[in-house]
This record gives sequence, structure tokens and C-alpha cells, in this order.
Amino acid sequence: MNLKNKNSINLLIGLLLILLGFILYLSKSNLWHYLGLLMLIYGLFVTIVKILKIMYLSKGKYKNIWNFEDNEDLNIKGYLKEVLEFRVNNNKEVTFEIPHFGLFSVINYNNGNEDTLSNPKKLKNEINDFIKNEFYPIISFENIVPFATNYSYGTLLIEEKKNEIIYLDLNNSSFKPLILDNKLDFYININKLKLENNKYYYNGLLKLENLVPDTNFFYDIPDCINEGKDYFDMFNKCFSLLDTKIEYSIISIKDFEDKYIFELKVENQIYNTYFKRNSDYIDSSKLVIVLNEILSLIKSNFESKFYLISNQFCDFGIVLANENSYQKLKENGCIALDYKSQTLTEEEENIINKSKVLIREIDNIKYHIEVAKESNTGILKRGEQYHFPYKNLDFLDKDEIKKIEETLNVIVIKAESDYKIFFKN
Repeated sequence: MNLKNKNSINLLIGLLLILLGFILYLSKSNLWHYLGLLMLIYGLFVTIVKILKIMYLSKGKYKNIWNFEDNEDLNIKGYLKEVLEFRVNNNKEVTFEIPHFGLFSVINYNNGNEDTLSNPKKLKNEINDFIKNEFYPIISFENIVPFATNYSYGTLLIEEKKNEIIYLDLNNSSFKPLILDNKLDFYININKLKLENNKYYYNGLLKLENLVPDTNFFYDIPDCINEGKDYFDMFNKCFSLLDTKIEYSIISIKDFEDKYIFELKVENQIYNTYFKRNSDYIDSSKLVIVLNEILSLIKSNFESKFYLISNQFCDFGIVLANENSYQKLKENGCIALDYKSQTLTEEEENIINKSKVLIREIDNIKYHIEVAKESNTGILKRGEQYHFPYKNLDFLDKDEIKKIEETLNVIVIKAESDYKIFFKN
């Protein structure tokens, strides 16, 4: 329950106390007389305080935040509310950095332009529609609070009663909502914001050099592959980051139009692999896989692994990190984001498409029901049948048929070539 509703309930309680207190005050019994007087005084106090609070809520500088809570049935609290109120209170743009996605600006909840995504109500509707149309039922949110956007349809939001920050790209229907590694106070500290060019700015992200020694990474080196043997130089560069020396050699390299095939000898073991030919660029993601597989050949529980450095820092780079260092690098955006893991799988796409078919069928049946009601002056008797052919229902299973019945309060019975719809009271 939000603050405005609580004050309204408390105001009603105060008025009831006044009424009950007045009744008891008129009693001839001294005990009830004085108890009624106390209730009258307390009821008056509660009523006056709550009236003042309601007046303040309706006219205060944060009234649009409170109105948004009321209209959306939300309770924004904690540090998120502090950030939103800071934006309103200072009436200047508040910006901060998010790994991989750049600069974000806190939404101004006092923005009255309902036709733009900078308006929280408009943005929330856009997000809900986007999730429903592109990701349901794989992904859904209970109740969201949008709080920041960037300049390329990226938005940050938090689900009510949760602390996880979710990044959503409204311009990319194949990129699933991404849960960020940290809470809001990691990415923005309102006590450390700096006023630059009439905007507040904060960047709490640490650089690669502050997280691991210089001997554990390299970047900004040539990443062109003219022929297969160029990978051998790259192996040498990567393995030089290790304290342990690795004995390995190339037995053969076969160059094909679409890939290079390698046969290596690693510590007296044969290892076969390949790299794709991406014009003259290195197959960087496969390189990291190969490097770590070679480490596993030597020692299955090797403490450190190789990772690609984020392209926020460079076009191509490799870092060697143990689990603890990896987590710090990842949360600061130093490790390349696995965009492939954020795309919908074929199975997920099939589930989503099947759900869309079901939603369309429900809407179609609902439309026919409304037509039937109009033709029957809005009265449908129990057991009355309205029958029309529905070939598409052949693609739906029993659970989906059950969903149609529960949603529309009907009975669906399969006939020889179609389905019959029976209305229920």
C-alpha cells in the first residue's frame, strides 16, 4: 500500500475515533467520559496530521512520483526512490555509466509530456507491451518501475519488491532482458555525483588496470589473420601470461575457404580444433575456448582461465583471471558480454510463437462470443451452443484448450472437422 492510500485510511480512522470519542464523552459514566475525551483528542490529532500530509502529497515537489505509484498500484521505496527524488529535487539531468551499454540518464518523473519515452507512464506501457509481444511466456514481469534510459532505446527498470536491475533494449526483439551484476547503488552514488556541463555525472566502474596486474592481460595488438599459422603467434602471446610453461607444437594446419583446421600436440596429447575464417579477423570467441580447453588438457582444475576483454576497452584483448578476479572484471564490464546467450533460442522462439497463436485464438473466440451476445440481446443461457469452424485449434494441445476455456468461461469440444463452443454461466 502506498503512502497516499495509507494516509487516507488513517484519516478515516481518525474520523471514526472522533465520532466514537464524542459518543463516549456524552456518557454519564466518568470512566467512559474521560476515555471519550482522550479518543476525541487523539482522533483530532490524527485527522489534522493526515489532512496536512494529504495536502502536502498533492502539492509537494514529488507529487508526480506519488501519483505514478497511485495510478500504477506501486510502492517505490529504498534507494531507487532516493535517486528519483534527487532527480526531481535538483531539476538537472543525472547520468551514470552501465557496463557495455554506456551512459544512462535518470528519468524525470516531473516530465508531463506523455507522448515521449521520457515519461514514466508512457515508458512503462511500452515496456509491458514489448515484453508481452516479444518474450511472453518465456519472460514476464509482475510490476515494474522504469528509472533510466540511454540514447538508443535502452532502458533500466526494477521489478517491485526486487532489487535486481534489468536492462532492456526496446529496439532489439531478439535480445532478452539482461539482469545486471550489481544493485543500483553500485552504478550510481548520489553522494558522489559531480556537476559537469549542467549535468550530474557518476561513474563507479573500475578500469581493467585497477583489477588485475599488467602481466595478466594484453590488448590493442594486431588481430588480423592472414593465414592459419598466425594463430601460433597468438597462442604464444596468450600462454606467456601464464606462470606455468606449456609444451605444445603444431602438427598440421589446413587452410579451407571457411575455416582453418589445426592438429596440435600438447604435453604429449593430440588436440584437434578449428577456427572460422572471418575475412582477415581473428576468431576471438573460439580462441578463448581453445585456450581454456588446452589448459584443461594439462590440468583439469587450473585456477585461472582466459577471457575476452570487452570491446569497450579495445577491439581485441585477452585477460587471464581466477574466479575472484573474473567476478570483479565482469561486474565492471571488463569482460566481453556474451551476446549470444542473450538471444532467444529456437526452442524459446517456438514457445513464444505458440503462445502468440493461443492469444490470437482467444481474441478471435472472444470476438465471436461478443457477436453472439449482441445477436441474443446480451443474454446467453447455460448450455446454449454457438458453433463455428476453428481449424487452427488443431495446432493447440490439451493445456492450451484448457487455457481458452478458463479465460473465456466456455467449453470447447472437438468435432469431426472443427470445434464447438459452449457458453457457461
